[in-house]
Amino acid sequence: YVLGELANRTEMHDYYAPSIKYKGGKYGIGILSKQPALSLQQYPLPCRKEPRTMLVAEFEKFYFICTHLSLVEEDRVTSAGIIRDVVAKLDKPVIIAGDFNATPDEKSIKHLSQGFHFVSSPTKLTFPADKPEIEIDYIGLLLARATEIEEVETYVVEAAVESDHRPLVSEIDFKKR
Repeated sequence: YVLGELANRTEMHDYYAPSIKYKGGKYGIGILSKQPALSLQQYPLPCRKEPRTMLVAEFEKFYFICTHLSLVEEDRVTSAGIIRDVVAKLDKPVIIAGDFNATPDEKSIKHLSQGFHFVSSPTKLTFPADKPEIEIDYIGLLLARATEIEEVETYVVEAAVESDHRPLVSEIDFKKR
């Protein structure tokens, strides 16, 4: 259980949403956070090849959404609609991050860009990790409530062998009221 081990070593809280059984274990998405989540909600997302999911964690000042979308464009477009429907019901700023399996010019990203400001850019190439050529990993801030949060810096970690994607990191601050 890799996420649990990382949580122990970093003294953080871990939240895991399995999608499929894989080689005697489970495969899915996870969140590490310094603060404990107030609530968690998991939503299934469409995928023709293997189940996908979205994990929504509520914290004191914001919601954090982690997801991994389908390799099939039609499924990603449907997932974008589901994401927007879920986000419309949330009452705090929203940060979304994950592997969207879509380049910035694809329909699903354009659909989500109507509600989110993506802090990544085509210069933030993340895949494949050994020699990144495309941007398919994103961090986004919900535009409707983004007045309360701001991006400080976003960068890609030079990590060529730890995963098939390079990590995308964004430092985000909450504005003082």
